[in-house]
Amino acid sequence: MRLQNLLVEERVSTEGLTLYANYLDGGPISDLDDWGSRHADFAVEEIEIGFADALEPWTFRAGNAANRLPLVDRRINLIRVEDAGWPCRLNSTSFEEVSHHIEALSAAGRGKAEIADHFLTRFLTTWNAERDKRPSFVTTELEVEDILQDAAPGWAEKLRDRLGLGHYSPMAGAAPIPVFIMRYPLEEVYSTHDEQGQPSIPTLLDGRLNDFFFPSPLPGPNPDPNPCLGHTLNLTPVDDENDYKLGVELLHRRIDYRPEHFYRTGIIANPLGMPLERARRFHLPWLRLSRDREDFGKGVMS
Repeated sequence: MRLQNLLVEERVSTEGLTLYANYLDGGPISDLDDWGSRHADFAVEEIEIGFADALEPWTFRAGNAANRLPLVDRRINLIRVEDAGWPCRLNSTSFEEVSHHIEALSAAGRGKAEIADHFLTRFLTTWNAERDKRPSFVTTELEVEDILQDAAPGWAEKLRDRLGLGHYSPMAGAAPIPVFIMRYPLEEVYSTHDEQGQPSIPTLLDGRLNDFFFPSPLPGPNPDPNPCLGHTLNLTPVDDENDYKLGVELLHRRIDYRPEHFYRTGIIANPLGMPLERARRFHLPWLRLSRDREDFGKGVMS
């Protein structure tokens, strides 16, 4: 599947391919694991860049400008799912304690809200200091508002599935995965980075190899007018291709989180229920239709 992604990816520029080739030059690639290791080297050096480093991730360099999305409305709210385990360990605190303060920030009286704001500010100061400059994968609130507003049991797993976050899949007997749902307007990215705050369409070079990623094709002559051209692999369990729905994903530059960005906390306790092969098989025809590209993936995917 990762090899399929490489073969059908068409959004990487010549400059990007030249940069990537530098990491593949260490002799013949012996197998997929060897390729994965070299790709990981690329990600470490060109994407997962330290916050204090002057270099920008490849995603936001001039050579990738063709994948920017300047027409996305700056007023829209973005949604990002964060694994809560790492920042809680950094702060030597529990997920339950952080969740308590997040709830208190919006629901409590003024005194408790001030205590919560102070706690969360300190929590985020520690977390922000450790976050690097890798691009943030997000969706729009409009794309998932049915899940977020319903808040039915299992909503966090439904959100995981809609957004194709296949790495959040605890195996039987494993501990559940606590998550923070972050929400903020795209305008805040622009406020931090000026015109460099334009979101981007994800490509194979914007992170590590991932079976749950699916490249977005260049548009044909009559594509869907939706400017959010990155589409998540929807892992919501369905048996019929007609019940499948494309998700939406964007990339943006790193911003510091603030207490008001905490939208909700959740627990992912159950593994994925949608076979990956079926999701990819259902995804392709809808992607072709959306982008008016019936030829996309021909000869590589069915």
